[in-house]
This record gives sequence, C-alpha cells and structure tokens, in this order.
Amino acid sequence: MTPVDEFSGYSSDSASDSNGVQFAESGSDGDVTAGEPLFNAQCVSDGPFAGLEVLYFEDIYRPHCLLRGFDKRLVEFRDALRPEALQELLSATDYRSLNLGLENGPHIAIPKSVNGDFSLHSAPADPVFFLHHTQLDRLWWRWQQMDIEARSHEYEGLSATHSEKQATLDDKLHMGGLIPELKVADILRTETEVLCYRY
Repeated sequence: MTPVDEFSGYSSDSASDSNGVQFAESGSDGDVTAGEPLFNAQCVSDGPFAGLEVLYFEDIYRPHCLLRGFDKRLVEFRDALRPEALQELLSATDYRSLNLGLENGPHIAIPKSVNGDFSLHSAPADPVFFLHHTQLDRLWWRWQQMDIEARSHEYEGLSATHSEKQATLDDKLHMGGLIPELKVADILRTETEVLCYRY
C-alpha cells in the first residue's frame, strides 16, 4: 500500500490548493450569501447536511444551522495532512511523540480549517467530527500495529486538562451513564471484547 492510499482520508485535503477541504460528499463550506458569518462560518447549504439544525453553541441552547467556513488557514495546516508528514508521524518511537504529533498536526488542522461548529466544544454537532476522529484513531492503531505488544500499553501524560496528576492505565473513563465506567487499559487495543474492531 502506498502512503497516498494508506492516508487517503487526509490526502485529498492536503492536495487542495483552494480555500476549502474537499468535502464534496459531506456538504459545502457554508453559503456566503446567507448573511453575516458566525464563528467565521456560514450555514451549510448543500449536500446531506444542508438544513441540519444544531441545538447548542458550546453549552448554550441556541438552535442554528450547521456552520462551516473553510478559510485560507487550510493552506497553513495542509502540510500536517500530507502522506509524507503522516508517515513521519508514524515513525515516532514513543507514545509521547506520537501523541504530541497527532495533537499539533492533523488533530488541530481540520477544526482550525473548517471553523464554525467544528471549532467549538460542541464540535460533534458536525458529522465530519466523527470521520476526523476515526482517522486519528486509525493512525494511532496503525502506530500500535508496528509493535503491538509494547505499544498497546503505552499511555502517559496528565490525567486531565488542568491536572497535575499523571495518567495511568487504571484511570477511569466516565461514560455519562450510558455504560459502566471503563479503565483506560480496557480500551487501548481495539481488538478486545470491549471495542472489537480493526482497521
């Protein structure tokens, strides 16, 4: 598999010389004729998410249309999405390097380019949020596969934002009452009975 095939989820985005990610299947970058922009974005006006109502801005109930607004920052961030950059990221020899590389590269590049709802804490309101995070998960999975026995237990850093406590595999993940709490160790590998999937 060539690097372009391997990273096809981001390859077309990095190749774009336009101001927008190539999101033809998921709707436009916002209708610039739809009035004043909000969060550097406009209502998505075509594709399957045209007319999608989003209920919140952050934690404030305020129904509005799904907002996107690709801008020139995509050109600034596209290098992080190139197959060569992703291949280099996967050559990281430790979790900390991979984590920082993902966070400061592809993870931040897409929201900062899409703007609108994707740039807020309520980003999951944009369905593309899930495609993006699935790609990040797949990159982590690919990195783990290079040394599955060692890397399926690598995890470190701070346990939470604004925390001084170091993260451990025994840290609990609160699931909002949807399912019982899980330990981090329970979900570090995708091919277990808890998650049960592979790429």
